Amino acid sequence: MAARWQGLVALAVLARPLGAQGTAALAGTVADAATAQPVAAATVLVSGTLARALTDDAGRYRIAGLPPGVYTVTVTVIGYRRAVAAGVALAAGEERRLDFALARAAVEIPGVVVTASRGTERPEDAPASVAVLAADAIRRRNVITLDQALPFVPGVVFNHGAMDIRGASGAAGGVGSRVLVLLDGQPVLTGDGGEIDFNALPILDVDRVEIVKGAYSALYGSNALGGVVNVITTPIGPAPETVAAAHVGFYDIPAAVRFTDRDRTFRGLDVQHSRRLGDLGARLLVARETSDGYEQNGWMSRWLLRTKLAWPASAPHPATAYALWSGEDDGEFFTWRSDSEPYAVDTAALGDWSRSRKLLLGATLTPVATAGALAQVSPYLFYNSIQNHFHDNRDYHRATRLGATAQLAWNPRPAHTLTVGADAAHTRVVSNILGEHAIWDVAWFAQDGVTLAQRWRGALGARLEYHDATGGRPEYALSPKLGLSFRAAPAVSLRASLGRGYRAPSAIEQFVSAVQSGFRVVPNPALRGETAWSGEVGVTATAGGGLWLDGALFQSEYRDLIGPAPAPGQLLVFQFQNVQRARVRGLDLGAKLGVAGGRLGLEAAYTYLDAVDLASGGPLPYRSRHNATLTVSALGGLVALDARYRSRVDTVLAFPRDPRGPITVVDLRLGGRALGLLFQVKVANLLQAAYVDVMERTRGAPRSVLVTAVRAP
Repeated sequence: MAARWQGLVALAVLARPLGAQGTAALAGTVADAATAQPVAAATVLVSGTLARALTDDAGRYRIAGLPPGVYTVTVTVIGYRRAVAAGVALAAGEERRLDFALARAAVEIPGVVVTASRGTERPEDAPASVAVLAADAIRRRNVITLDQALPFVPGVVFNHGAMDIRGASGAAGGVGSRVLVLLDGQPVLTGDGGEIDFNALPILDVDRVEIVKGAYSALYGSNALGGVVNVITTPIGPAPETVAAAHVGFYDIPAAVRFTDRDRTFRGLDVQHSRRLGDLGARLLVARETSDGYEQNGWMSRWLLRTKLAWPASAPHPATAYALWSGEDDGEFFTWRSDSEPYAVDTAALGDWSRSRKLLLGATLTPVATAGALAQVSPYLFYNSIQNHFHDNRDYHRATRLGATAQLAWNPRPAHTLTVGADAAHTRVVSNILGEHAIWDVAWFAQDGVTLAQRWRGALGARLEYHDATGGRPEYALSPKLGLSFRAAPAVSLRASLGRGYRAPSAIEQFVSAVQSGFRVVPNPALRGETAWSGEVGVTATAGGGLWLDGALFQSEYRDLIGPAPAPGQLLVFQFQNVQRARVRGLDLGAKLGVAGGRLGLEAAYTYLDAVDLASGGPLPYRSRHNATLTVSALGGLVALDARYRSRVDTVLAFPRDPRGPITVVDLRLGGRALGLLFQVKVANLLQAAYVDVMERTRGAPRSVLVTAVRAP
């Protein structure tokens, strides 16, 4: 593998001077067909190459270094219908002008995606189910953190804070996520627990969120057992830009279950500034959030700082670097005091709180960027810590993860892309309940993507993973993947894929030694990683720019799922063990409909799950068989109703006799523009539904009112 990698790098480097001899270029503008105004941030793709460009604020683009030939050029941006120019012939030394006028679409149709194949492609060409949550959609939903918008994506639910894609995850308190989360392609799961912290992710400069569903360890490795979420931020434009968002709200706790006479409020302010300093792009974000919480002892106080640099900022693939720091203090609410006091905490735990800190440093360097080769290196450092201030413990753990990814994409011939790469990371964990451990994760991956015929595209890839933690035992995992996509018609595409997933045990699962809620938990150094085989067939269709449909049938077979179980030979003592073989099959459906030029809209998602524990024959815990969302909007999303439905969870782990039922929550959103600001009001849980939020004895949030003001150019 090393020799092959070195050879491909050499070819890519040689391609740079050779490709400069007798190459061609494309340049032009992209504008709105109705208003003739320039369209910024549109992606211009040239078929059969790795070349791409983003339009600037004036709608201009330029792509150089193209070998002579005949190409298809595609322009795509969310909010507009795709424009395609076929048969574009380029001669050696020619610079051709090619302008585009884009018609607006009544619904937001994804433009391009980068996560499914680690390269830029159209969603319909991706060999997997990919959902895209655009910045405008996030803003219209009036959310404070990204996890509040993700449940409206088909196949995505949250089990008391734990993200679940297609039934891969139950409710594990966030430890050992089976969904890998990336920020601009960099992993952001904690090094000790493999946990997602959406509070520590920015939201003001998010361009889009890409969600890849199903086992995807072939390209991304551990934790991508159920899918991958990639949060992609906006490039830094040439004009100075200041964005600010302020919000304030309160919880309307019903009188029958109130635990205090004081108002329970929350508030926050985010300010972000971007500018160019010569050809250096710089962005700084400062965010502050506080909340009393709707539960007793449920308060929160958070600071978030983020900076991003890009050089040269005008390049299609600039070198980027960023730093993200999050500091958060949280009151601890584990379970209700009684069913008549669902928002009150146990008296002994009153005053318990914890402090967490996170620091993420990362960069992406692109030493080679031609029409036929793209090489990137992405180093990162992620530090996280937590310190309990509980009545019964002062437990702490800290983790420092240092890693890097190197990747080369190469076009040996048109419409054929070979991607090879390697990951390596070293994690050091220090904790009074985990001990001290060093963890090594090393992987090699490769994928071959090729257009098999005019309408067929296939991808074959594999990843070899090595995981070793001191005190445990080394483990290898091979994760192959095969995918096919077929363009049945210009607006209809089919896809099918089969792949294997892998998740290494987190340090908390493998080495924890503590007392939790009165139960003793002991280490299990022999704990193995989880694996899964996941397959799907799906279809995507669009009609006239006003209708978008997507659906998929899927099935996953899981082995060695990690969960709590009694320790052998020890009474009332537990440990994490490989306890389950499971099968999850079902379907997810998504639809968007826009009429009257997008002023009226309908968005719906439905997921059906048949999740079975193969050992007992019973249902897997914390999975709802039916999950649905519906959004009805008017005036371009300024007025909307959101509804979320979950059928009754059949199986739980701790209190099976507690009453449970289906969950239906309705939100109302209103918005308007004045004084250069976008004002929004959201009434969440409008009908004041009372429900258990999947996890036993944890009641869902009551009605709340959120008022937001956003200033953006």
